[in-house]
Amino acid sequence: MFLNSFNHFRALAILSIVMGHTYLYVGMKFDTYPEYVVMNLILGGTSLFVFISGFLFHHVFYKKYQFNTFLLGKFKNVAIPYLLLGVIPIFLQILYKSDAFDGYFAPTSDSLWGAYIVPYIKYYWTGRFLIGYWYIPFILVTFLLSPLHVKFIRMAPKLQIALIGMLSVVSVLMHRPEDNLFVFQSVLYFTPIYLVGIFCSVYKEQVMVFFQNKVLLLFSIVLFFALLEAYEGEVGSYHKAPLPNGYLDYMFIQKTCMCFLLMTIFARLESWKNRFVEYSASTSFTIFFLHPLVMTICNAIAGKYLGLNLYLDSWPVYIVYTVFILLVCIAIAKTVKYLIPNQSRYLIGY
Repeated sequence: MFLNSFNHFRALAILSIVMGHTYLYVGMKFDTYPEYVVMNLILGGTSLFVFISGFLFHHVFYKKYQFNTFLLGKFKNVAIPYLLLGVIPIFLQILYKSDAFDGYFAPTSDSLWGAYIVPYIKYYWTGRFLIGYWYIPFILVTFLLSPLHVKFIRMAPKLQIALIGMLSVVSVLMHRPEDNLFVFQSVLYFTPIYLVGIFCSVYKEQVMVFFQNKVLLLFSIVLFFALLEAYEGEVGSYHKAPLPNGYLDYMFIQKTCMCFLLMTIFARLESWKNRFVEYSASTSFTIFFLHPLVMTICNAIAGKYLGLNLYLDSWPVYIVYTVFILLVCIAIAKTVKYLIPNQSRYLIGY
């Protein structure tokens, strides 16, 4: 059954992810406490995407789940576009930025294997050749673990809640990996949010009844942790080595509660429709694939050929630039789909 509310959710999630990257391309500097708070609410949108992915795993795929069929579909729609879109950016990274991340991607020798093949493998494994692309290796490993997610669906509710609770404690203590390089740490960190998404699909009616009168409470919790993180001088997600170090990942707690909040709010807007929201939702994965490339090209054109300086540290410019990037990505997705309808999924995931 199609859920229009999750169209809204998916559109907001991709907006959050894009905004979490566009601020770098317009030179935003967050110097005040209110700006810290606002950005803590905007950043970390990956968690929303992971929650939606978990929800849809049960809602869409579980009833007819077969491991080979499920994985083949994800390979076609996710892995192939990732592999194709990565060829040139990785080559350019190897050519010009081989010392990035403390030499992690640097050539290991002068041979073809050491100078190109090994760095290519490392870039593809980590996704660290375009901003945000670390998500693809992470989600592909998550898809590989789908048999375990099926077992989770078949557990008793109390066991599901206990498992989510234990894994959440691990995530809050562990944090996301440094530079998003350690794929398995990302998988462990985001798994409880993925499982929360599954749980909310399995028990959708009960969850909605539980939260329907708690919107203000959920909003207060989300705002509290955004304020708390800002008070401690932190902006955005926490990244560190996996071993505990004594402080908690407030972003994990905030975004988990935000998932409940948005799910509850959007359920009340099930019948509401907006064309821009529909386009953003339907092309959300393509927007994810394209927006780093579009931002890089747009900034290069603006600076080199138009003489425009986009690094203005301006909220209006930030908002307009974000909407512009979204519109360009949607236009590219729709155009490619129109020109090559049977092959577009392999190229841009749409």
